[in-house]
Amino acid sequence: MKTHPMVSGLRVTLTTTELQALIKLAQFAVNQLPAARHYYILPQRQVDLVADVLKSLELGLASVQFKQAEAKARREAPKREAERRAAREHHDLIDGYTVCGTLGDWADLSDDPDQRRWADMFMPGTEPREQGEIRHNVWRIFISKGKAASDDFTVFPGDCTETADRREIEGLARRIIAKHQK
Repeated sequence: MKTHPMVSGLRVTLTTTELQALIKLAQFAVNQLPAARHYYILPQRQVDLVADVLKSLELGLASVQFKQAEAKARREAPKREAERRAAREHHDLIDGYTVCGTLGDWADLSDDPDQRRWADMFMPGTEPREQGEIRHNVWRIFISKGKAASDDFTVFPGDCTETADRREIEGLARRIIAKHQK
């Protein structure tokens, strides 16, 4: 506890624990006040002020706890965002090919039903073709091999899984790789 005398009063700085203890002590005193009224001579003005002081202390405690919760949420936000991103992304190495998957809602934009060209449904400007396929909550996979700066960089057209099951990614990737290696 820190105290700072001022011209018109005293400024007190309390920790959360000290504030909680002071509130409990003040509540106990308020509850005992009617029974101890004849032992202490208190002006009515001070008795009336007790409820306001107690309410102010409780509001102060709530404000401190809210600020602590906000600070904790700010500190943990990057961790939560990384966890959310990890839940919606998949990275794997299959037969020397890099497979990346993204969980989302996808629409087929291709005019040819045999050729699929998937786009994120919620990107601005994405409009599925007439009677085009739309898949909700599935993995869109991308397959590549080599380094982007080299001549042997290969990218295969990806596809979408049927469901949100991560185990489908490997089977779909192997089918695409086998189809393009022929």
